Amino acid sequence: MITTDRFFHADKATHSFFEGWYFKHQIGNQVYAFIPGISINEEGTKEVFIQVISQQGSHYFPFSINDFHVSESKRLIKIGPNQFSEKGITLALKSKELSVQGTLVYGKLNQIKKNRYAPSIMGPFSYLSFMECYHGILSMGHNLNGTLFWNKQSINFRNGTGYIEKDWGSSFPSAYLWTQCNQFVEPTVRLFFSAADIPFVSFSFLGVICVVQHGEREYRFSTYDGVKAAPIVRKNGHLIIELIQKNLRLNLEVTTEVGHALKAPSSGAMSRIIRENASTEISLTLFKDNELVFKVKGQSAGFEEVGILKGFDY
Repeated sequence: MITTDRFFHADKATHSFFEGWYFKHQIGNQVYAFIPGISINEEGTKEVFIQVISQQGSHYFPFSINDFHVSESKRLIKIGPNQFSEKGITLALKSKELSVQGTLVYGKLNQIKKNRYAPSIMGPFSYLSFMECYHGILSMGHNLNGTLFWNKQSINFRNGTGYIEKDWGSSFPSAYLWTQCNQFVEPTVRLFFSAADIPFVSFSFLGVICVVQHGEREYRFSTYDGVKAAPIVRKNGHLIIELIQKNLRLNLEVTTEVGHALKAPSSGAMSRIIRENASTEISLTLFKDNELVFKVKGQSAGFEEVGILKGFDY
């Protein structure tokens, strides 16, 4: 089994390591995401947490390492009374600011296409064991059912939409862009995009990974497939990103309002603060052989902007 096939990687780590899963849930224009995870700093001290983010704000729930259990065979995370898996989540979170309780059940997960060259979104980098950060997409979109009680307000997620991804390694990239959306005007369109400064042995490079699903079709843009990124432009509160790969051209325009604070890993420790907008607007235009495939607008997109990518000025 290659490393990216595993659900859990931190079991053998002793220091400078983190692992986190991102479970996103949408109903209408409301977004609720939960990030269970574990971090191990340079001294070997372990920290277990659940982060919560919505349009209203973000929250951090710390737990004891004794509250943390993972089943690789069931692909299940348990943190105290809270459970997260590819089948759904059960929550019992409570602090002075926020209480979340309830259960959500997932429908069939919509996975990305895989082959021997690209067994995951990491492509051939999936086979390397020394990357600073690894990324996995567990579901580009799936149906939801169930109810959450958010500060005693009942939220019915029937016919909602979910998304799952995960990260693990030692640190988040020093600079990166990330956005994800599966709520477009055309319901069969789904998007994941990330561009980051990737340290590699004695140098660094721009790493791009992007998946666009349109019905049964999947378009992959990636560094390992030869993608080129045009200069990134900031205009009227938007970032405009253009990717060119062979006969494909993808244009993303995302609204860049300031988001809510989340903790992020550096050498394993959750010592960085990044900001994520849990629900912003995005437009997506895809060309093939210079002919328009589709142009759609989306809402409830997640967006993170950290630092400035090397070689760009935006």
